[in-house]
Amino acid sequence: MKRILFSLFLFLASIVVFADGGFTVADVFTDHMVLQRNANVKIWGEAADGSQVEVLFEGHSRKSKAVDGKWMVTLRTGEAGGPYKLEVINGNNKVSFRDVFVGDVWLAGGQSNMEFALRRVKDAKAEIDLADYPQIRYYKVPRKYYLEHGVSETSWKTCTPETAPEFAAVAYYFAKNLHKDLNIPIGIIQLPVGGTTVEAWTSRKLLLSDKDFRPIIERYDSIVDAYQPGEYEKIYDRYIKSLAEYNKLSAEKKQYIGKPTEPMGKWNFRRPVGLSETMLNVVSPYTLKGFIFYQGESNTARGAQYRKLFPAMIKEWRASWGQGDIPFLFVQLPRFETKTRYWNELREAQYFTSLHVKNTGMAVAFDQGNPKDIHPIVKDTVGWRLAQLALGKVYGKKIVYQGPEFRKKTKTGDGSLLLEFANAGTGIIAKDGSSSLSGFMVAGKDGQFYPAEAVIVDSNRVRAKSNEVNDPVDVRYLWVNSGYMNFFNKEGFPALPFRTDKYRLGTEGVCVNPEPVIPQLDLFLFIGQSNMAGRGYITDNYKGSIKDVYLLTPNGDMEPARNPLNKYSTIRKQIDLQGVGPAYSFAKAIADKTKHKLGLVVNARGGSSINSWLKGAKDDYYGEALSRIRQAMKYGTLKAIIWHQGEADSRNPEAYMAKLQKLVADLREDLGDTKLPVIVGEIAEWRMNGTSDAFNKMLRTVPRHIPYSYCVSSRELVPLINENDPHFSADSQIILGRRYAEAAYKACYSKE
Repeated sequence: MKRILFSLFLFLASIVVFADGGFTVADVFTDHMVLQRNANVKIWGEAADGSQVEVLFEGHSRKSKAVDGKWMVTLRTGEAGGPYKLEVINGNNKVSFRDVFVGDVWLAGGQSNMEFALRRVKDAKAEIDLADYPQIRYYKVPRKYYLEHGVSETSWKTCTPETAPEFAAVAYYFAKNLHKDLNIPIGIIQLPVGGTTVEAWTSRKLLLSDKDFRPIIERYDSIVDAYQPGEYEKIYDRYIKSLAEYNKLSAEKKQYIGKPTEPMGKWNFRRPVGLSETMLNVVSPYTLKGFIFYQGESNTARGAQYRKLFPAMIKEWRASWGQGDIPFLFVQLPRFETKTRYWNELREAQYFTSLHVKNTGMAVAFDQGNPKDIHPIVKDTVGWRLAQLALGKVYGKKIVYQGPEFRKKTKTGDGSLLLEFANAGTGIIAKDGSSSLSGFMVAGKDGQFYPAEAVIVDSNRVRAKSNEVNDPVDVRYLWVNSGYMNFFNKEGFPALPFRTDKYRLGTEGVCVNPEPVIPQLDLFLFIGQSNMAGRGYITDNYKGSIKDVYLLTPNGDMEPARNPLNKYSTIRKQIDLQGVGPAYSFAKAIADKTKHKLGLVVNARGGSSINSWLKGAKDDYYGEALSRIRQAMKYGTLKAIIWHQGEADSRNPEAYMAKLQKLVADLREDLGDTKLPVIVGEIAEWRMNGTSDAFNKMLRTVPRHIPYSYCVSSRELVPLINENDPHFSADSQIILGRRYAEAAYKACYSKE
């Protein structure tokens, strides 16, 4: 809300803000806004209880009194036009909005493909240079992820080459096509946030109301409840700092260093319910013509649930706006190649929504996807199709606005299925000029589907036949995540994917995004200082995932391990220090030799002294490492501790042994294994201060002083930069990791 600051005069060219009495007008009302034509438009804000608020617009006045600090005025608008001025008065307080137009207002929601900015599309500059449309405006809802999240105010923007780059591309092309055809002002309220599920845009009440939705809230609550007091805030603070550092990295380094993962919790924008409370409610109930929506990618593991959840969201949004069953148009997911999700099932859920939910419409976009990129850079066609859908379905234009839609099938005597389609327009075609249509499959009573040859019979019928199926009973068209599409009508609209069978869906009964199935793991704890974390430069030789190996995350989960494995070790230091450490080649060697699944806990701290690692030390590296390995132990059994430290203590080898003995004894006691193997590694041989020889000589005696321990040599390893640098090069870290693996295999797996 804009706080209204007291003033003696009114700046007619801008909003005047007064603080007297706490009078506010909702943030969504600014200069350059578009109000819905021929409608009862709601204007709202805050004011002192019982005080009168008056709204003046085009010679009309409407009044209302504030109740419980809230006020709302309903204003009747007329035909499209402008520019106008709108004034709101509360006692001595007065605010004026200029350059207000009346036209049609659409809210654009969804996730990243709706959020995708015009500046990112193919040939963006050419489009932006021509994007001078004074009567197209957009309002970008501030990305407020939680109630305490401070965000900057925003305002309605007139579409110009200067403002167009941040216009949501699909919404821009939608507005552009509507404006061109209707010749009226078009306003777009941009709400999308990339990576969000549909449940992020619903209320907690809705999710708790249905047994198929309730597990979403229960899963989230269980994650939140598992945090100790202050733990989430600590982890989130680390995430924010790491993200800021990551954003400063060069493009080259980002090839090897992954973007930090946001921990799930009360500040995570992907949490269920969150954005419904902090973003959707900011603009509800701003009077609309309708909604456009492009979402579903994040729900493709739960297509069966989406059949109910998506319609429930639509119903809730409409109820929030209080405008009845206003139009809700959406984009069906395009093609995308993945082996872990069910995009075809999500598309079917979207199609059923368009069939069964009143006043909805679906734009097919299968052909507009990029099989290798979840964010295709061509958005104009999707925006055009949505606009045509609106023109035909909402505005009543006598046009073709959809592609061929399956209606019925008939068996023929030659073992074919004759398929009839509605929405054929002036005729169906193979867009690429081929003699057959791609993407069809048929099956007999056994349910085994085989590719079918599909040929056009006439203006709205297709014959599908497979030599593998003598008596076909069912047909599928593009029942895949990704494929080639050439089936269109002559008006340029693609056919809707479909199936005639009712076989069980792969997502049936899945109510939350499935957690990765983590097998029983052999666990290894890597602790020490920077050479254990790893400072070797990552190259193409040492990047990528490691088969059958997992890495403990700050949340206590296991994720598939990929270099850099020290990404959670250096979280308190610069993110650009992530590099190759010994854990990488260690894990590859052990996994390859034993065929076991491994879990790694890499918790090294660069620059640390052994004093910082002792139990009870102020830095509490001990407590952190102990806590993390205990988190990991729900996934398996701790096999050994790998310790590489000493660079900070190399001047005093005499005192080091006693401290190391205490550290090992405490760890073994707290972990409940007095025979837990411990493997230590020598520091660099080349230390210019001359301390390496004596210190390494002491380390070689560790197996004599600490039972079930081993020492790994650093001989023949080379420095990262020069002899002033105590860090091993990437190639040397690979050798060191293999030496650790040899010792670990002997300690944990050998029969010797």
